[in-house]
Amino acid sequence: MQKSLIDPRPARPTATEMLFQPPALAVFLAVLSAGILLGAFGFEYIGGVKPCALCLGQRLPWPILTVTAGVAMLGLRRGASPLLAPAAFAVALLIALWSAYLAGFHAGVEWKWWPGPASCTGTDLPSSGGVSFNPGEIVKCDQIAWSMFGLSLAGYNFIFSLVAVVAAGIGLLKTLRHTA
Repeated sequence: MQKSLIDPRPARPTATEMLFQPPALAVFLAVLSAGILLGAFGFEYIGGVKPCALCLGQRLPWPILTVTAGVAMLGLRRGASPLLAPAAFAVALLIALWSAYLAGFHAGVEWKWWPGPASCTGTDLPSSGGVSFNPGEIVKCDQIAWSMFGLSLAGYNFIFSLVAVVAAGIGLLKTLRHTA
């Protein structure tokens, strides 16, 4: 924030400065997380893109991150414990890193950089356990079901996870600076 040369009161923060404040970052993380999850369900149920086992695993961090962002918002309210918001942003940072790992691993499996789980990349199909199923319904983790501009859904999830890492990291640093 800059001080005006004419008015001794601090100048109002710019829109860019406000976007990087903890309340806006917490809201951004909640909206991003919910949007990613809705997008995944949209691709599956509206777009017909069936998820593989690794895709399903990549969904898990996002609802947890949504709740954690909500906790960060609560921690930013007056009267809240001064450690609640930094703790929530720290947990959000760890969850976003976990999400980036899951997405990066899956993208690497799709690009054949490393092997994926034998249960969804090899020729070993899971046991039917006496239940009849259509082998064509099994989605392999090493095959790209959808891509745009050369990136698969796992690749986009990786990028969005890194954005969440940055947002949570900035939120953590700013709330720690505020509590110190």
